[in-house]
Amino acid sequence: HVTTITLGYGVTVVAGFIGHLYLIQMIRSPENKTLLKSINKNMFGVTLVALFFTLFGTILGGIWADQSWGRFWGWDPKENGALLIVMWHVMMIHMRLTATVKPEGFALGLILNIIVVMMAWFGVNLLNVGLHSYGFTNGIARNLVLFTILELIAGFGTYFWAKSRKRSLTLPVMMNETMKQP
Repeated sequence: HVTTITLGYGVTVVAGFIGHLYLIQMIRSPENKTLLKSINKNMFGVTLVALFFTLFGTILGGIWADQSWGRFWGWDPKENGALLIVMWHVMMIHMRLTATVKPEGFALGLILNIIVVMMAWFGVNLLNVGLHSYGFTNGIARNLVLFTILELIAGFGTYFWAKSRKRSLTLPVMMNETMKQP
């Protein structure tokens, strides 16, 4: 289960990096719709792969826990972190399929999921409770806080910048159409 869930977490981080790429591309050349559609399609596909491996790894972990510890689920912080990542994936995929979010919102959600993964992977060790508490806490808190702050700045910064660029491209078109009407 460890290999499977680690692969799922890794692919989740890749999906977040593709989210960064999408927003950066929206800033650099928002008129290149073909490239943006391609990146958007890849974001979604990679997210599906991440969900598969994270969910499968979590289920395998539960089976392993049942065999080793006599229980499938114990609400351990590491288990809860894995569940949160699965739920975040399901939420993002649902919002994408129902068009609740636009591609830039989907990209931001994937970027935020990187933070969720880092908290589930490393942050739970700071709690020092549960069967998955392995220590390794030296410097983790500072690094997690720094990483989270930088990721939030980069994620929300590029999101709002990309939305601003998108608006600046559509505003002149809307104004021209309004002026043409009698």
